[in-house]
Amino acid sequence: MSVNALTFWKNLAWKFFVMLALGFPTFVSAQDVQVNGGFLSDSLKIGEQTAFYLSARYPSNMTILFPDSTHSFSPFEYQYKEYFLTETRDGISRDSAVYFLTTFEVDRVQSLQLPVYVVQPSDCTVVQSRADSVLITQFIAQVPDTVATQELPLKMNTTYQKVHYDLNFWLMVIILGAVAVLALLTWLLFGKKIRRYLFARRLQKNHAYFMERYNTLLTQLKSAFSPPATESALVTWKKYMEELDARPYTKLTTRETASIIKEAALSEHLRRIDTAIYGHNTTVVESLENLRNFAHQQYQRKLKEVQHGK
Repeated sequence: MSVNALTFWKNLAWKFFVMLALGFPTFVSAQDVQVNGGFLSDSLKIGEQTAFYLSARYPSNMTILFPDSTHSFSPFEYQYKEYFLTETRDGISRDSAVYFLTTFEVDRVQSLQLPVYVVQPSDCTVVQSRADSVLITQFIAQVPDTVATQELPLKMNTTYQKVHYDLNFWLMVIILGAVAVLALLTWLLFGKKIRRYLFARRLQKNHAYFMERYNTLLTQLKSAFSPPATESALVTWKKYMEELDARPYTKLTTRETASIIKEAALSEHLRRIDTAIYGHNTTVVESLENLRNFAHQQYQRKLKEVQHGK
């Protein structure tokens, strides 16, 4: 059955109950006004919606008012209401309405009565319907304050339950697109600065590694002269200079290296180092220290060029 059809039959049932209430009322009279009311169901669950009808029979020359949403329906909570058209016959009018309520109280039996207000010249006269009760369906008969763990009605199930992950494809595309656009803009605006910063960091890292390695070899040579250690220090210096200046120092002879650097003092130190390697000249530490100082000066020059964008 469709939702519309279900609603139609519910409304038809409410009208039927209201007409029964008007035809066979239990009246609470005040002057000539007769009021009847009651629940359309005998029981309900906590949080479930129920209906309470209210009807009034009165002389047609009177004005009466039904409760609205501002009225206290305690222990119930007001949801909405439906009115039925006033019926007048032989000078007697009949009004009726159905109030839809819910309750979250846990009392087993809950009662309600609603008033009808008769408008008088000076004030309003209240005429109450008879109280009607509804039974609250309870699923737990008794709730203990504490329950021992071994007495809990637990069921063990260690079987793996696959959870389906719903991927919001379009949201992911939007986020990735925004990140890509932001990254592109950042690169266009700050790309040069980023490249200079990364290059400077690499220079600093390489220079620190060279100084540590070179100083270790110098310390060994100061303790005891060794041609292999002297050659290892020279090769370490040439590899670092090759990376710093982008020239093939490791493939050049001492004379070719001196012709490129074009510093007389440095050329002399390179010849002394060659003599120490092949001729067992032990006075080599000072020359190696000069090579280290020259490499440090070249590093500072290169670092300054990178930082200033040259």
